[in-house]
Amino acid sequence: MPLRSYDHVAGASPAPPGEMRVRKVLHPTAALLALACASARADDFRLDPVHTQIFFAVDHQGYSKSTGSLHVKGGYFRFDADDWSKAKVDATIDITGLEMGDAAWSDKVRSAYFDASTYPTARFVSKAVEKTGGRSGVVHGELTLLGRTKPVDLQITFNRAGRDGYTLHYIAGFSATANFKRSAFGMTRTGKDIGDDIAIRIEAEGVRDDDAAKNAPDAESH
Repeated sequence: MPLRSYDHVAGASPAPPGEMRVRKVLHPTAALLALACASARADDFRLDPVHTQIFFAVDHQGYSKSTGSLHVKGGYFRFDADDWSKAKVDATIDITGLEMGDAAWSDKVRSAYFDASTYPTARFVSKAVEKTGGRSGVVHGELTLLGRTKPVDLQITFNRAGRDGYTLHYIAGFSATANFKRSAFGMTRTGKDIGDDIAIRIEAEGVRDDDAAKNAPDAESH
């Protein structure tokens, strides 16, 4: 009785034994290659506004570093732990939610310094990402604030990625720092009393979501 294979087509001649052996080798190899290609794909993550915070600090007349916090309104990042060159970030920051720890002072900073009624959001978009260590890298990007767009680099640390034990979502998390001058964005009010250098610290989490980039805020709204 002639040998038959699972991919034998009805009505066709059975494959010779030698060809059968080749097929048996190629089929699992092709499957492994397909799996490797799939695992090498960079994943998209929707920024989680609950677990993503932005903290900033600026000198206050030399007495202290006045600090405040901001939250992301939306955005996403793309990341492949094996190839950081594929990484991207696009985040929209809610300026109207700026918090300084005191209601009156928060309102003052939002209006007098950030002009939140005119510019309710800021936006950071990456241009390139480079890996500098085992879990460290630099995101070269542009920050749009008060209607001006300037280059800003984020020093990032990849913390971990995995399945969350509570939500079962696949999550990736990063920490980041940055520094820039507020005057570069036209924020020059009380320049003698408030420092020009702004220090930024970011803690960010993203939930894996294939539609994250498609649902990111429209650039035209900034």
